[in-house]
Amino acid sequence: MIRIIKDLSKINFLQPSILRLLLRDFFKINNKIQSNLFHIQKAIDWLIHAQSKTKDGGISLGYSLKLGWFPSYPETSGYIIPTLLDYYNISHNDFYKKICKEIADWECSIQLKNGSFPGGFITQNKEYSIFNTGQIILGLIRAFKELKFKNYLDCAIKAGEFLVDNQETNGNWIKYCFKNKPHTYNVRTAWALLELYKITHNNIFKESAIKNLKWALSQKFDNYWFKNNDPTIELKPLLHFISYTIRGFLESGLILKDNKYIRIAVETSKILLDYFIINGFLHARFNSNWESNDYLSCLTGDAQLSIIWLKLYEICQDDRFLINAIKLNNYLKSKQVLNKRNKAIDGAIKGSDPIWGNYMRFTFLNWAAKFFCDALILENRILKTN
Repeated sequence: MIRIIKDLSKINFLQPSILRLLLRDFFKINNKIQSNLFHIQKAIDWLIHAQSKTKDGGISLGYSLKLGWFPSYPETSGYIIPTLLDYYNISHNDFYKKICKEIADWECSIQLKNGSFPGGFITQNKEYSIFNTGQIILGLIRAFKELKFKNYLDCAIKAGEFLVDNQETNGNWIKYCFKNKPHTYNVRTAWALLELYKITHNNIFKESAIKNLKWALSQKFDNYWFKNNDPTIELKPLLHFISYTIRGFLESGLILKDNKYIRIAVETSKILLDYFIINGFLHARFNSNWESNDYLSCLTGDAQLSIIWLKLYEICQDDRFLINAIKLNNYLKSKQVLNKRNKAIDGAIKGSDPIWGNYMRFTFLNWAAKFFCDALILENRILKTN
């Protein structure tokens, strides 16, 4: 509480849009839900605005009510490329392809000599990062497929080689990971290596990915909770990281055609699905018994889980996944900030709901907007909504 009060003292309450935002969260007032395309467009516009604020081609990490706009963030700028290309395929507006080229060119320009990409803000020390490198690979591969510039693939291959070269013999990554500890959510990095394998047919990428998937599988409890799955609060992982892990297993299993990895995604998702059905809400963190006493929601994790449920609906044809993904998406739409008078927050998605929650407090995140768009775009595709 003391931390929240200190942070509140740094916020300009004289701005009506900010005061209104805080009051709406305090009194739990939601927005009127509109069409998916309306909400997607608002979030895309905010992402474009965030990119315009950096002047270097990358996308700002986001906007803080305390600190203003952050510098470009390489990791998430990379994996926002597929989202913008998906929106291009909806809008057929070449402007979005142009923005994707700017981001991809910037990512290639900041790649380090050993093939890695830096962690943190672009303005920080150029420390190598395993996870960030994997996420940027996902963006560069998609950029190569749709924009056809070979240097994007060349950079992705060099990045993949860095990941392979720095993998531990048991399949995890420790060196160049946060706090030099292994993280189960790096199965999302394994997914990136498998995407690289699909396009290059180089078995070193496939073998490295499988090694990591096997290690991650060893971290699973009988109830499908995973240890080593949060870099900050190990015993209560954030839904954001839980969803990273589920998605990594799911996408990897689909590429490998290996049902044991797909089953991990299905069973873990069912636990969270049942929790959502019973409680009507997903808390931000879960302990090893899938219990939570949090008061807040992690909107990023909600959006990521919605994507997973929608993908599992396509695989399993279990209507519960579709019905509750739509409910989760409607909840997210009701939480999107809609305020034309303040472009810094119009269309944005908060880190926490309420905004003073302890995940990225008082901050609007580019990756929250990215996964929000992905979830709504996928829902529209499944429902064949124009």
